[in-house]
Amino acid sequence: RDPLWSRGLGDVYKRQPLKGKLLNVRDASNSSVIGNAEVQNIMKIMGLKIGTVYTDTAALRYGRVMIMTDQDHDGSHIKGLVINFFHHFWPSLLRQPNFLQVFITPIVKCTYRQQAEVFYTTPEFYQWQQAEARTGWKIKYYKGLGTSSAKEAKEYFSNLARHLIPFEVLRDGSLIDMCFNRQRVADRKQWIAAYQAGTFMNFNVSEMKYSDFVNREYIIMAVQSNLRAIPHVMDGLKPSQRKILFACMKRKLHSEIKVAQLAGYTSEHAAYPVSYTHLRA
Repeated sequence: RDPLWSRGLGDVYKRQPLKGKLLNVRDASNSSVIGNAEVQNIMKIMGLKIGTVYTDTAALRYGRVMIMTDQDHDGSHIKGLVINFFHHFWPSLLRQPNFLQVFITPIVKCTYRQQAEVFYTTPEFYQWQQAEARTGWKIKYYKGLGTSSAKEAKEYFSNLARHLIPFEVLRDGSLIDMCFNRQRVADRKQWIAAYQAGTFMNFNVSEMKYSDFVNREYIIMAVQSNLRAIPHVMDGLKPSQRKILFACMKRKLHSEIKVAQLAGYTSEHAAYPVSYTHLRA
């Protein structure tokens, strides 16, 4: 679902699917790292050796790595975990130009007749949505990479200059350490508290800065994770629980129902993943 692509000689790519989220290796024990299949697979495919300082990529089987994830919050988390993986064991590789790259895909596409607006972040879409009244627009939310059609996938890869963004040469890794070091809880609290609503990552760049990734993309994931995981003081419910309860009450549910049926009803009536109903008029 969330593949990591390694780029070798002659622009040949090796696709390595990541099953779930990569291990946070920063505070993991040696046994956890050695026993983690995803970590070991990446090391074997790339030819990486722990403890080695790389001045170039000549000793590796592949010279570049491209992260290709969903464009949602979980995708941002996976990007961060991959960056953390390389920064913890091989910060020297992040100092190699164009070693680490990300492949971006739309999260929302709005079409009206021959017009099309593509958004790579939901805050950016919300700003466009609220700028003026818009009717008749067809809204497509891309839940994940699998939501894109074959035609759209061809469009992405035929325009790599737009969808493939390299990370800058890493000069300071303190922000990465702050995000994943378990000892820096207080720093993360201050970081999250400083978040300003409406912040979003600008993907119209030729090079992605690590500071922008942390403070404009990864921070949104951190805020949303708190919102999803911490029960609200108002009713003691998490958003997912509140949506399920709302759906049950709207359906006047008094007897048993199959989970798949309730899931579909909740998805349809409880603004999942976001509400675009009024735009479909």
